[in-house]
Amino acid sequence: VVDIGGGTTSVGVFMNGVLVHSDAIAIGGHHVTLDIARGLSTALGHAERLKVLHGSAIGSPSDDRETLAVASFDQDDREQVRHVSRSQLVGIIRPRVEEILELVRDRLKKAGFNGPSGRRIVLTGGGAQLTGLTELCRIVISKQVRVGRPLGVQGLPESVKGPAFSVPVGLLVYPQVAGLEHFEPRSSG
Repeated sequence: VVDIGGGTTSVGVFMNGVLVHSDAIAIGGHHVTLDIARGLSTALGHAERLKVLHGSAIGSPSDDRETLAVASFDQDDREQVRHVSRSQLVGIIRPRVEEILELVRDRLKKAGFNGPSGRRIVLTGGGAQLTGLTELCRIVISKQVRVGRPLGVQGLPESVKGPAFSVPVGLLVYPQVAGLEHFEPRSSG
């Protein structure tokens, strides 16, 4: 499980339903937003909006033809709107996302989980909503990749059924199954 959050990317390795390894990397989706803000000279709020609405980790042939309005400030702090191609935005996003995925791959390899057989990646967290992330993860880490969504709770509104809410929903579900993790010590007689 690769949980791409705002400030960190967390990794959990499960075998036979048991957590056997965990790790974290101090890079997440907010770093992608910072890169966009720096690269396009815009405010963080506008950079986040560009990432969410138009961002992608993989380019497409139409990216050069599609233009996006970017609000920026000149030397006199006057707001100006300029237009950039979507391919410029993808060119900023992809290197950072590749870096995150390569770090995950390298950490898994260093921990001894580098065998290609049986490795399945589940992407979750707010960063997992980025368009093209699944495809890029297939290229960098593993062929078997899917996006995890919250399960186990009925009646959730559509707005919280995405991968960004997997952890909070999991924390709500966990008390129901926590008793299954209790082990009684055996006597050594």
